[in-house]
Amino acid sequence: MTKDLQLYQARLDISEIECDRLWKLLSEDERSRADRFKRENLRRNFVAARGNLRIILAQWLGCKPKAIQFSYSDHGKPYLQNFKSLYFNLAHSQDFAIYAVSSDREVGIDLEYINPQCDIEGIAQRYFSPSEYEIIKGFGDHDPSLAIQAFYQAWTLKEAYGKATGQGIANILERLDVSPLLEIAIGATLQIGEWNLKLLSTELELDANYAAALCVYQRSC
Repeated sequence: MTKDLQLYQARLDISEIECDRLWKLLSEDERSRADRFKRENLRRNFVAARGNLRIILAQWLGCKPKAIQFSYSDHGKPYLQNFKSLYFNLAHSQDFAIYAVSSDREVGIDLEYINPQCDIEGIAQRYFSPSEYEIIKGFGDHDPSLAIQAFYQAWTLKEAYGKATGQGIANILERLDVSPLLEIAIGATLQIGEWNLKLLSTELELDANYAAALCVYQRSC
């Protein structure tokens, strides 16, 4: 990445002591949201994801983590209420969270744990573009593992785009075609309008059970 755009990751399966430490950084609203989770591991994951987000942003802003105040768009995208000119996004799945922070442009990031039992062809046929479905189906005819990987890559690309643009994935799932990135090496970039999309691999220390993608606003020269 660059000095204006950085990626981070954090494990969420933290100790009780660490969870208590991060809990103290959260706002009352965040604590209330955490307490709504019925399962303790989900509550812990939320606390860890949001606590680490506050620490990362505080490093950029030169403030205390607890001083940060969040607001949310109509589609739930968080943004800073009491600080300007800093853009960020986060995603978490299973026991990992990833973050993108930029000083000069909107960003969206997504992370998905790859579930080999997912009905990928059924979902792709119903919700993806015809070209995306054909690629996934073609992979499945020869190597099911490649089809599963392509499905989750497509999903993370769409999710990252929906988060970056603020539209949400439900509004772009069928009409956003990311098929050009499903048949080439990870690391390539797809430009859609003013946005650049790419799959993440070496930028993060994630194992093969995860797929991740980044969407970044393309600044004018």
